[in-house]
Amino acid sequence: MDTNSVKYFVMKHVSLENIYNEIMLLPDVDRKKLYDRMKKEFYLDKEVVAYTTSGKPLTKSEYMEQINIGIRQIDNGEVIADEELQKEIEMW
Repeated sequence: MDTNSVKYFVMKHVSLENIYNEIMLLPDVDRKKLYDRMKKEFYLDKEVVAYTTSGKPLTKSEYMEQINIGIRQIDNGEVIADEELQKEIEMW
């Protein structure tokens, strides 16, 4: 069974009610820890931490990806010196 088939099987047979019932069996302290961890994981990547120059909001993972793209471009020499950019701008 491939990964997608397993995911489909699990999603089809695991209901939110079953998950809720299992969570409710946990002691209060463990339930609170689980809730806090789930909240952190869910909201951590949903919070806007930056904006692009065109105003598009970026989550932390999107922002980090943009940084990594920039680092790869620098590593690959895909940059232009400030002086070259100034000359190019003057030609516009």
